[in-house]
Amino acid sequence: MKKIFIMLISLVSTGLLQAQILNIEKYILDRDTTRKMLGNITGSFVMYNRSAAENEPVEFLGINFKSSIAIFPGKHRIASITDINYLRLNDEPFTNTGYQHFRFELFKHLRTNPEAFAQYQYDNFRRLDPRLLAGGGIRHRLLRNNKITLTLGTGVMYESERWTHPYAEEIIQANFWKSTNYVIFRISLSEWADFNSIQYYQTAYDPSINAFRNRFSTDMNLNTTIAKRLLWTVSFTLNYEDRPIIPITKTIYRFSNGITFKF
Repeated sequence: MKKIFIMLISLVSTGLLQAQILNIEKYILDRDTTRKMLGNITGSFVMYNRSAAENEPVEFLGINFKSSIAIFPGKHRIASITDINYLRLNDEPFTNTGYQHFRFELFKHLRTNPEAFAQYQYDNFRRLDPRLLAGGGIRHRLLRNNKITLTLGTGVMYESERWTHPYAEEIIQANFWKSTNYVIFRISLSEWADFNSIQYYQTAYDPSINAFRNRFSTDMNLNTTIAKRLLWTVSFTLNYEDRPIIPITKTIYRFSNGITFKF
């Protein structure tokens, strides 16, 4: 067990050296630009074995791919966000998670404008496969100047989830119309540093329990410029669900830091 723990620490340390990809909302946060495309992409592959005993082989396989890309056709914006993580310990998958998110924003130059989005997601560790959602809403730019940007968004989405109960191995299908709301905040701390964050709140009424199911998430990032196209990024994400569909940990979080290459 000690050997496995040491190898997990080694793999996590290796991952922190890879480029930390920013959500496209954070990377081009309501920024005026004449460029037709912006984004960043990174990928990593780790495979090795390390064991002190001949009869206790331990092998790791880790794959990670992330991308945030935005295209600007006229006065609109099309964003694609991809995040795939796979980690196998010996012959068993330890982590297998990922999502693909698409967002279409109309008339982004306006202070208030419509948007539409769709997403596919899976998470074997939390026994979710798949989560499908699609919806639309309105964005409103409350404040924007040379230092601060504050944007509010609200909308409606339809979400379909397929869960596997961790004890009964029962398949549970959950389908809801949900209210989805977010706040985007960005501040320029200096010529070489900025902070940005996104907070989401989603809720739906479930008649099977006669109560609302609520979901909250926050994503905070501190970016420091170290070269023309290189950023050092420190990130913290947290997700909370008050009434999960199946008995799982209600709060999950992640702290990371690394280098982002932007184009």
